[in-house]
Amino acid sequence: MLYFYPAQSSFVVKDLRLMEQQYEVRHQGFLPKKKWQTPLVWLGQVLFLLRHIWQADALICMFAGYHSFLPALFGKLASKPCLIVAGGTDCVAFPSIGYGVFANALLGRFARWSYQMAAHIAPVHEKLVWQDYTYQPNDFPHQGFRFHCPGLKTPHTVIYNGYDASFWKPDAAVVRQPNTFLTVCAGLDMRFTQRLKGLDLMLEVAARMPEATFTIVGAPDGFRFPNQPANVKLLPKMPLADLKLVYSAHTFYMQLSLSEGFPNALSESMLCGCVPVVSGVGGMPVIIGDSGFVLEKQDTVLLEHLLKDALRSNSPKLAENARQQIALRYREERREKELHLLLQQLLKRS
Repeated sequence: MLYFYPAQSSFVVKDLRLMEQQYEVRHQGFLPKKKWQTPLVWLGQVLFLLRHIWQADALICMFAGYHSFLPALFGKLASKPCLIVAGGTDCVAFPSIGYGVFANALLGRFARWSYQMAAHIAPVHEKLVWQDYTYQPNDFPHQGFRFHCPGLKTPHTVIYNGYDASFWKPDAAVVRQPNTFLTVCAGLDMRFTQRLKGLDLMLEVAARMPEATFTIVGAPDGFRFPNQPANVKLLPKMPLADLKLVYSAHTFYMQLSLSEGFPNALSESMLCGCVPVVSGVGGMPVIIGDSGFVLEKQDTVLLEHLLKDALRSNSPKLAENARQQIALRYREERREKELHLLLQQLLKRS
């Protein structure tokens, strides 16, 4: 199996581990440090493909973009099935903040070509295929790769992310603090990330709710927001074992992103007993079910009312519902089984 990815995210690490249980996996990242280095990375990808594709049974690309074009093309030419795992950013366009593969004309073109040449697409949620988008009015009224790739004929199979409930669970030695909200965010010192992940909204509402505490994990050393409210606490990026302790110490987990597919931190926090508060985008309202709260519009006043409703709720009951929601419906074993089954079907057809 040849496996290609644009960054070593947690999604990639988990799927690589699943693949390596059944296949010999040879993988390559597409990681130019500067834009001008992209042709050089492409050249390296060509050499990698020429060396390995003849022994390969199939190719897998995590996300669609520049890095998936040559694997999809070589797979087509060599009659080797190429599977693209659609994860989120490769299914959307938000020109208002410059986010999403299809917000960039050239990058979007390479993603479309990749989807067209692939044998199959495996999105991690139905909402990445097509969704009506009403959370904010500044971008497209619909999102999803079938919206941005009209006429696309490549078949798809939804395979949800999966999680290990035996690892992600509340730590009995940690006391959960009341009136506490948590979010995890990489790159939170960037204004773009703050808008994408809804941190600007979170900071606004924190200033209006001194009775609650808001914690953000992922801060670089010495970083603070301008005019940061006193009830906002910043923690650095941390290993998974420490993150589990932080989840266990907070009552609510907030994910107020403008766009999401199937976020890992949200699901992990729910397994650790956090009550979810999410924006009404992507798969998040479906993922949390009736175990939490959904912000339907990007509005600080609505968010304040929603969080005050959350503070008055039966949070222990909701927390148990949240854990069961992920533990029963989105098991790691389920993703492993369905992914291997899809690959077997693709191999039989090739």
